[in-house]
Amino acid sequence: MATVSILIPAKHAQYLARALISAQQQTFEDVEILVGDSTPGGSLEALVNRIGDARVRYFHHAFQNDSDNARQLWQRASGKYVKWLFDDDVLMPASVEVLLAALREHPESALAFHGRVTIDSNDQVIHVPPALINDGERVLLDRAFLAEQMIARQHNFVGEPSNIMLNRERVDMTGLFDYRSVELHFLANVAMYLNLAERAPVVAVGGYLSAFRQHAAPAFGLPVPNVNAAIVEWEMLVRGEAASGHLTGDALETAKQHLQALYAGHAGTAPAIGALLGNLGELTERPAHELFDSPRFQSDLAGARTAFLSATGTAPAFAF
Repeated sequence: MATVSILIPAKHAQYLARALISAQQQTFEDVEILVGDSTPGGSLEALVNRIGDARVRYFHHAFQNDSDNARQLWQRASGKYVKWLFDDDVLMPASVEVLLAALREHPESALAFHGRVTIDSNDQVIHVPPALINDGERVLLDRAFLAEQMIARQHNFVGEPSNIMLNRERVDMTGLFDYRSVELHFLANVAMYLNLAERAPVVAVGGYLSAFRQHAAPAFGLPVPNVNAAIVEWEMLVRGEAASGHLTGDALETAKQHLQALYAGHAGTAPAIGALLGNLGELTERPAHELFDSPRFQSDLAGARTAFLSATGTAPAFAF
């Protein structure tokens, strides 16, 4: 039984070897590396077997569904701590060591995360976001902070699950990726962060210790209807956090302004976005506790989600 399970839900062969090597080269070596192959014919098996590392285990899940693949890997994991790694992202050598130390220092917390840079198809760094905290620092962030700084600004500064580590003993997978009992298709990772921060603060660790790969190829991108559906989920989160008392005053006004800017760029080509844009006044005019259950919002939301998800099919609940 390893201390840390690195879980790699995989469907693309192009970058998988780089992800695997980055998992192998961690400075903390007591890890198991589980690869879940979701391709129909198990096309990734030979590539994984060439690694030649006893810590690497291959599973052919054939789900063709990222969420199901990730959940099955979670069930197979033996480590107390779990580190997801997307098949096209990479970890810096100290990623596991640093996140593990953070969770051990704060055993009440279920989640720790670090920063990440963006790389292109050639592993060249193309974006370095502003640092949340300084290298080597650790800060506890509660749900109110996430609401005001992430939800109000529609900015997921935690990033993708490749940047996080979870303490399995403090995580209940049931409903972990839902928000107010609603399944999210694009911001499920954000819902997870909020849900875990409700139980105990999450640990932010300074430093850029992973790399998110940005693709130009359409196969890796999101179709426009999916982008629109993701935008709509931001409003769900804004209204829900306001109704829960986590977003008030200036933060709620900020959320409204950011949503207006997001919607404005899409309303002309998506009538469902236009309907939601026309009702944003509710955010600062209606009592906060009524915002999520507002009949007009719920009607517009249902229409938008149906239109966008039916256009391309339901997206995976994990933001792969």
